[in-house]
Amino acid sequence: MKFASFAALVLSGLFICGAASAAKTLDDFNHRPTAYGNAGELTPEPHLVAEFKDKKFVCRSEEAFTPQESPAAAAAFRQLVDYAARGDAVDNFWQDAGNKKQREELLAAAVKAGSWKAVWLDTVWTLRYPASPEATKQANATLQKMIEQGVPIAAYAWASSLYGRDYKTMYRLLSTAVDRGSPQAMELVAGTLVPQVRELHPIAREMLECAVKQGYAPAYASLGRLAWIEGHRTDAYRLWAKGLNLGCDACSEPLESLARVRSGYNTATPMLDLMPELAAINAFYNSNFFYTLSGLRDFERPLPEKLAFHLNDKELLALLKAEQG
Repeated sequence: MKFASFAALVLSGLFICGAASAAKTLDDFNHRPTAYGNAGELTPEPHLVAEFKDKKFVCRSEEAFTPQESPAAAAAFRQLVDYAARGDAVDNFWQDAGNKKQREELLAAAVKAGSWKAVWLDTVWTLRYPASPEATKQANATLQKMIEQGVPIAAYAWASSLYGRDYKTMYRLLSTAVDRGSPQAMELVAGTLVPQVRELHPIAREMLECAVKQGYAPAYASLGRLAWIEGHRTDAYRLWAKGLNLGCDACSEPLESLARVRSGYNTATPMLDLMPELAAINAFYNSNFFYTLSGLRDFERPLPEKLAFHLNDKELLALLKAEQG
């Protein structure tokens, strides 16, 4: 939805690599005379261009537009967050009926305490796992009320749900969510602009940097792609590595290419077999169910230091040389 795959960007850049003089150092690969990749490969979605070609972007924080929790509501929701974090870290924890019941009770208590975050989680949970038509109807009504109130994450969620059905409305709503500081909306819009509309790269960069400034790590995936397209390949890999450690699960895919320069690599070998550190990081992020479901930063769990990915300059240089040739 958001951008061309990393593999497509690599292939689009290889013919340029061969035409350019051979690079020998990491710095050489970061200052190429010809940009890598081709931002014109994809046909720009006309409503995307129409909505953002003349937009004056102002970096705003979603906190300024997000409801404030009362102390009691925040405390009740924190109990749920802490319990969810413990549960997500244990295999099959939520299969236990007692654990599930306690989670539901904590959620209900947070809703009763007036936590809008608990209401949001309950809403998206119901829409994902509807118990009845009546429950779905009520959840949709709650979502619409939050959208009317201008809650950034609700505006983003509703807009993104229109993908493939109503692009004009989708991008209009995403633009509104961007104005209300939604980093998810910034990342979605910018991540779509990067491979499609080269002339709008400046606003795409502003959005991605604003999202990162708010601590939204997924924006590093598109920042890396932007660096790649502009010919800063060393920067691209470093951005992906940084983003991966900060919470950008999508940043793992391009880093898998490092398997190509490791011992035992062949085209039949799954890259993650030679990148066990990435496999471990992927497993950690995949276990963060409540953050993935809700998008609420409260549920985001930082990557443990022992799992941190360390980019090896020798491997990176070998990979860049291999891609060049």
